[in-house]
Amino acid sequence: MNPYTPPLAAAAPAEDQKPALREIVIAWERLRLLYNALLAIPGILVIVAAVSETNTTLIGAIISGTLVAVGANLCFMLGPLAELYLRGIFRKGEPLGRGRWLIFGSGTLLSLFLVILTFVQLKTGWP
Repeated sequence: MNPYTPPLAAAAPAEDQKPALREIVIAWERLRLLYNALLAIPGILVIVAAVSETNTTLIGAIISGTLVAVGANLCFMLGPLAELYLRGIFRKGEPLGRGRWLIFGSGTLLSLFLVILTFVQLKTGWP
């Protein structure tokens, strides 16, 4: 390392790290489409249940559903963050193999469980 290089130049990522970061981002953004598709139908069912089982207006239910969808997509960001840290700490930047699908699947199942739990609570009145 050259002692005369400015500090910012030393902090720049190496050229071989840029493709790995790009690959992570592109792969997870494709998975986001699948995530939203898998949660769309149960989410719509919860909105319908909220309108039919409670005194919620359709506009109120849609606004609430939209806020929940934004929150779910913010939580989705934990997936790529987890992969980034796992690859950086344990794999020296190498791909996780099926680890990405394990992270994605477990997060999606947790989200589906919460949506189904909300639907059951609305339909049964269970506290």
